[in-house]
Amino acid sequence: MSETYGSKSVLSSSEVSFPRGGATALTPLEVKEISNEATKDVLFEAANSAKRTASSKTDRPAKKARRAPKKKSQEDADEAEEDSKVQIENITFKSLIPGTLVLGQITAVGKLDITLALGDNLVGYIPITSISEELTIQIEQYEKAEDSDEESEDEEDEQESEDGKIRTATLKSKSRPEFPELKTLFSIGQWLRAKVVQPSSSQNQNQKQKKRIQLTIEPETVNQPLEDEDLIPGNALQCSVKSVEDHGIIMNTGRDGLSGFISNKEIKNTPDLDVEILKPGKVLLTSIVSKSASRTVNLRPIHSTSVSKKSAVTSISSVDAVLPGILVDALVADVTKNGLIVKVFGLVDATINLAQLQEFDFNALKHKYAIGNNIKARVMAVLTRAGSKKLILSHLPHAISYTSTASNPDALEAFPIGHVLEDAEVVGSDPNYVFLKFGGSILGQVHNSKIDKDKTLEHDFNLGSKHSARVIGFNSIDNLLVLTMESHVINSQYLHASDVPNGTAVKSCEIIKVLPEAGGIVIKVLDEFEGFVPGSHMSDIKLVYPERKFKVGSKVRGRVLSKQGNKLVVTFKKSLVNIEDDEVLARFEDAKIGFKTPAIVEKFVHNGAIVSFFGNLRAFLPKNEISETFVSNASDYLRLGQTVNVRVLDVKQEEKRMLVTLRHSSELTNTQKSSIDDLQPGKSIVTVSVVEKTKDSVIVELEGNSLRGVIYTGHLTDGNYEQNRAYAKKLSIGEKLEVLVLEKDLKARTVIVSAKKSLIDAAKQDAIPAYFKDIKVDNKMLRGFVKSVTNKGLFVSFAGKLTGLVLAKYATSNENEDLLKKFYKYQSIACRVINIDEENKRFLLTLKDVNGSKNIDSEAVVNPVDTSKKLIGDFVPGIATKAVIKSVKGTQLNVQLADNLQGRIAATECFNSWNEIKDKKQPLSQFHKGQVIDVKIIGFHDAKNHKFLPITHTRSNKNIILELSLIKKDLESSTPYQELTFSSIVPGSQHIVFVNNIAKGYVWASLSPNIRGRISFMELTDNVSVFDDLENNLPIGSAISATVKEVDNEHHSVVLTARKNMVASIKDVKVGQKYPARILKVRDTYVLVELGEKVVASAFITDALDNYSDKLESVFTTNEFATATVLDIDTDSEKIAVSLRTDSPTDKVINSIADLNRGDVVKGFVKNVANNGVYVSLGRSVHALVRVADLSDAYLKDWKKYFKPHQPILGKISACKEEGRVLMTLKESEVSGELNVLKRFDDLVVGEIFEGSVKRATDFGVFIKLDGTLNITGLCHHSQIADKDVDNVTSLFGEGDRVKVKLLAIDSDKKQLSLGMKASYFTTGEETEGETDDIEMKESDDESEVEESEEEEAENDEDDDDDEEDEEEDVEEKSTGSLSGLATNGFDWTASILDQAEDDDESSDEEDFTQDKKSKKKKQNIVEDKTADLNTRAPQSVADFERLLVGNPNSSILWMNYMSFQLQLSEADKAREIGERALKTINYRDEQEKLNIWIALLNLENTFGTDESLEEIFKRSTQYMDSLTMHQKLVSIYSMSEKYYQAEELYKVMTKKFGKSISVWVQYGSFLLDRKLQEETHEVLAKALQTLPKRDHIEVVRKFAQLEFSKGDAEQGRSLFEGLVADAPKRIDLWNVYVDQEIKQDNKSKVEDIFERALAKKLSRKQAKFFFTKWLAFEEEKGDEQMAARIKARAVEYAQSHK
Repeated sequence: MSETYGSKSVLSSSEVSFPRGGATALTPLEVKEISNEATKDVLFEAANSAKRTASSKTDRPAKKARRAPKKKSQEDADEAEEDSKVQIENITFKSLIPGTLVLGQITAVGKLDITLALGDNLVGYIPITSISEELTIQIEQYEKAEDSDEESEDEEDEQESEDGKIRTATLKSKSRPEFPELKTLFSIGQWLRAKVVQPSSSQNQNQKQKKRIQLTIEPETVNQPLEDEDLIPGNALQCSVKSVEDHGIIMNTGRDGLSGFISNKEIKNTPDLDVEILKPGKVLLTSIVSKSASRTVNLRPIHSTSVSKKSAVTSISSVDAVLPGILVDALVADVTKNGLIVKVFGLVDATINLAQLQEFDFNALKHKYAIGNNIKARVMAVLTRAGSKKLILSHLPHAISYTSTASNPDALEAFPIGHVLEDAEVVGSDPNYVFLKFGGSILGQVHNSKIDKDKTLEHDFNLGSKHSARVIGFNSIDNLLVLTMESHVINSQYLHASDVPNGTAVKSCEIIKVLPEAGGIVIKVLDEFEGFVPGSHMSDIKLVYPERKFKVGSKVRGRVLSKQGNKLVVTFKKSLVNIEDDEVLARFEDAKIGFKTPAIVEKFVHNGAIVSFFGNLRAFLPKNEISETFVSNASDYLRLGQTVNVRVLDVKQEEKRMLVTLRHSSELTNTQKSSIDDLQPGKSIVTVSVVEKTKDSVIVELEGNSLRGVIYTGHLTDGNYEQNRAYAKKLSIGEKLEVLVLEKDLKARTVIVSAKKSLIDAAKQDAIPAYFKDIKVDNKMLRGFVKSVTNKGLFVSFAGKLTGLVLAKYATSNENEDLLKKFYKYQSIACRVINIDEENKRFLLTLKDVNGSKNIDSEAVVNPVDTSKKLIGDFVPGIATKAVIKSVKGTQLNVQLADNLQGRIAATECFNSWNEIKDKKQPLSQFHKGQVIDVKIIGFHDAKNHKFLPITHTRSNKNIILELSLIKKDLESSTPYQELTFSSIVPGSQHIVFVNNIAKGYVWASLSPNIRGRISFMELTDNVSVFDDLENNLPIGSAISATVKEVDNEHHSVVLTARKNMVASIKDVKVGQKYPARILKVRDTYVLVELGEKVVASAFITDALDNYSDKLESVFTTNEFATATVLDIDTDSEKIAVSLRTDSPTDKVINSIADLNRGDVVKGFVKNVANNGVYVSLGRSVHALVRVADLSDAYLKDWKKYFKPHQPILGKISACKEEGRVLMTLKESEVSGELNVLKRFDDLVVGEIFEGSVKRATDFGVFIKLDGTLNITGLCHHSQIADKDVDNVTSLFGEGDRVKVKLLAIDSDKKQLSLGMKASYFTTGEETEGETDDIEMKESDDESEVEESEEEEAENDEDDDDDEEDEEEDVEEKSTGSLSGLATNGFDWTASILDQAEDDDESSDEEDFTQDKKSKKKKQNIVEDKTADLNTRAPQSVADFERLLVGNPNSSILWMNYMSFQLQLSEADKAREIGERALKTINYRDEQEKLNIWIALLNLENTFGTDESLEEIFKRSTQYMDSLTMHQKLVSIYSMSEKYYQAEELYKVMTKKFGKSISVWVQYGSFLLDRKLQEETHEVLAKALQTLPKRDHIEVVRKFAQLEFSKGDAEQGRSLFEGLVADAPKRIDLWNVYVDQEIKQDNKSKVEDIFERALAKKLSRKQAKFFFTKWLAFEEEKGDEQMAARIKARAVEYAQSHK
């Protein structure tokens, strides 16, 4: 080791002998020092800094000292010698300049920084960003995740995507990084090396008055001075944890290419260190164990116990390599009263102050540390003094051994901060500190700034003297208590502001400053602490001029409210200041149930208020605990900042929550409980005395028991609101009142009472009901009061919260009268019960009879059938009488009991048993008009609402008729009629029910006059023939014997079943049997049906369709019902095959080969397409093969694309000898045979419409093979393809494309046909029925595979118009675009799909179109066939569209093509259905796609529907889409279809509804100008200026001016623009638009005039350049070279004058 040191270091001890100072002349060594200084060799500068002779006291420069005379007196020599001595250093704030390295110990770990003790009672702070590189990376990752979260949240808000939100939340929970927690990385007492850095600017701003030492402990910073030579065993290296591996920890040393490693063994040997707490980012001070050649250093924690003896560092590469934390051998050079002067490494000066020795006796020092002795010491700091390094060392045991706790850890516990020491003995001192001893062996230090100003260290604090001191802190580095001997601090009651307990009364608070606008008061508390009084706490009342009451310098009593940092928050409120100390509540632990204390209302919440106490302690005050009365809103009774006396009601220790009350008492006494039990609502009349008056009530106290009660103001008298308010004001506290108890509130511990005389009198007559059982239907008058009033009626309350309803029609005779004006809350009411709902415990009341109307019961009956009855009142429920049948309905008999009394008998009340019913379809047909029958009154029936009213109801209007019964048991019974209720219906019970109606797969039937049930079609009958004509087989009123399956209480209905033989499993199904079936699923080749619960069957397409030309999805709909015939049952696989065909099918079903004969023409469906041909399904188990040679008479180049699975085809059987060997032919010549099904050339007629396939496309036209003919082909010339000529035919059509054509001409001689495809040929839709059928059939026969169409994508692209620079063109585009009507979304609803593609191509910009054509032609030259296929392939049948929609259900283009396809076939209803399907199918997020469908439906209804259907669609669209957009689309449709009257009416509606939108007015103006209505346009502009806000006037006038130039009168446009530029001359954009309009008008003089005027305005250089450039371009275009030269000269002149 010594050899290494000698070879590497330039400071070998044998090289230079360092003299010990004191020379009076320059020595050779000093000459060498000067030389080294000139070369800035820091090593020798530091080594010789002790020998400099410059006097620090006289501040003489070093050079002057060297030039001093060599001869000096002995006195000068002594002085120089004394001055040259090294001063004992202490760590001070000034000495810790940026760059200083120190050793410290962690005393606190915060969330964002670490507090590090540095010695001499100084502390520094390490920000979280200055700890380690790994920790900084974690923070950056966290911030990046936070930013991405915010961005994703913003995107979710814009898209309003619920699925996106869930997905984002999932990602966050899985991978979101966490913010590092410093407390898990660092521990109190840990030693660290740190470097002082310059505080950040933000800290300097925020802490201008507070000194703060900012540190960094990053390894790359604190290890920077070390060289490779210094990485020797025993040296200290600070590292951060990089990663945790299986065998140890990889450490980051802060040096490039060098990493550290701590083994698990070393970690186990280190106290207070575990692998679990070693996380990436943690910083450790380590000791080097060894260094390997692989750039890895083996380390151990600095306080590891694996090495018992601490070895000192013996060699360094330079002075800079001496870093805090290393253990060194120090040579004692001198012993002074203030400490030791030592030398380290033979040349570096170092000092050890008394605090680091803790030996204060000078003699003991000299004895213990003799000059020349070596001692071990720890480097604590490396200071820089005048360019030299100064070391501060420590010789304390805990610093040398790196123990995390001081040698005397109990010092602070024995003498806590604030403790006063009476006899502390002075044991030593230095220039900065006095050291005291007390408590036996405990030491403390007092800084010279902490003694009284009138005392000095030299005279007043001699060794052995004793003094009083106070503990103010603990110096963990020096292991000393920090003390103060200032008298005022020792005698102070509190050491810090934080020591002052919350709630402490302060007798004198000195006013320092009163802040303006009641902002608060700055005060001085206890003559030393700063305090603040908030504006709300200056007084119990609001002070307008607080400065008048609180003068600066005056003293006021206060009480500490809380603390804010080092400030005390004080209250001056007398309600808080003048309370007793035992009433103060400042800690949650002191809160006890029943404790009474003042509180401040802090804020109002939903159900009450939050109140606060001292120390920011808070509690919840529920609104029902604010007063004995009902409190709706806490803010009505309390105000913010109000002091209230509360009582603690409940304390939840775990949740730290407290509940308080303002109520008088929380519990009732036994006497009160007994008294409240004796009170009966509606009966008890008591005497009370008034104890309190509130805003809306009077608090009273019952005599004899002190029970509290509440009288609401409206209950004081029977008078109105004003009278009650006046009476309440007159009431005096203590006044006696007689009241009636209305209700008891046991929870609120009060009773609600009323002083209304009408209620008290009624209670004395026992006429106030309190319970529902007291309510009866009679003529008895009841007294109550209005609880609430609505437009529909009154709620009237009685005692015990019993409340009934008075409907509006029963409240007043005038139906139009406003109830809210006639009635008011708490109004006294007299009423009568007219109806009771026993099941729901509700009843109806009426006021009419009370108000003097005639009682209907007293009216005489006219010509009664039962002559024993004289009055209507004689006909009451329970009475048997006679009636005559007036008419027989399906579900009831209408009868008459007298000329003025009607009745009805429901079908359920007509028959005693099932056998009595003779005709089950028309049960009531056995009764006849005029028949007199015996009946019993069972209740009433509301004819207006068709409701049965029970026996408790009474007649109150003409709509009420009698409900009667014919059932024998009711006639003979003397007991009241027992109506059927849901609770009395038992599942399994039998009932005779009568059909009411049939809807949505259910039969609804009546069990009684008031109860209905439903029977599913599946459970209706075993006889499926009923379903053939359900309406006639099961008419309204039909009787059904049904069994109750279950009671549906939620929907108030009964689920019934009428089937005897239910299908519960496959075993219950029989072959050949017919069953009712519900459609479950409809697929391409089969239908799934349900025969019973969990019993499912399937019907193959041939067994499901009567006509094979139909589609399954068009015949069958999910959840509909059908009759299923069982064909086969496979019990092993539990599969059932059924047939859904009717008894009269169109196409024959093929069940086996026996059903086939050679030559039969049959229909089937393509099963699959193979290489050898097409396999066709003729039946469920019968298949045929069509060989390739038999597919067509013509040669098909690519025959497979003409056939696809499930396609219906027509063919002839050519062989059927055995099962599996059935052959078919599709050749038209063979299929037609002698039948002559297909048309020949001679059969063709001009004007016929055909569908066909493209055989070949040429430049001059398209050759098309016609369906339904004997291989006949015609030519469609390119001029007949569309209404506009087509240039490139081959790019639009490909072989096999399906088209629709009209026969235009026939050349019989040449056997040639001329065909046409123009859309106008198909608008009439006058195709014959036979032709339509043929087209549909052939359409299905020739379905081909559909590839994705590039044409659709082209249409989508072409919808986006290029932006125009000219603003006038913008206006035109907006107005004309919105007026495009039928073409709004690129479709002409009367044209073919091909025409749409052409129209779209032509409507796009010419430039783009040219480019598209070029690219298409280029493609065609390369791959001719594919280009044609890609550009022209389009769906040609329903199946094609349905298949495409499965893959792209959200494409509005596809849906509208589908609608257009149906419209071409004159199927407007199907097109509507498709549109409705599209609205339900398209995802709700695709608003534009839905908008397209709505516009398509509007187009459809406008062209093919009625005004009513159009209006209905339009209203629906405005509910789902933006209303303005839909109005604009409809008005465009009207304009396009030349329905100008409807368009104008709609524009008027739009200007009223959307008058604030500029686009509406501009669109309206454009519409009028298109019709040359200039005057009307001017009126519209005038209205727009009246309606729109002023800020929009310029914009709307500008756009109208542009419209005038483009569509109207240019002179009018000029007038408008002249007005604009006059009103807003600084709006340069207006000049630009103006000149553009004139350029289009080609008026040269006016254009030049505008340019002249515009350039005369104050323009920026950029604007002027724009106008000059535009003017020059205009003149050059006109060819005026002279004017162009003039403009250039003017531009140059302008540029020079505006530099």
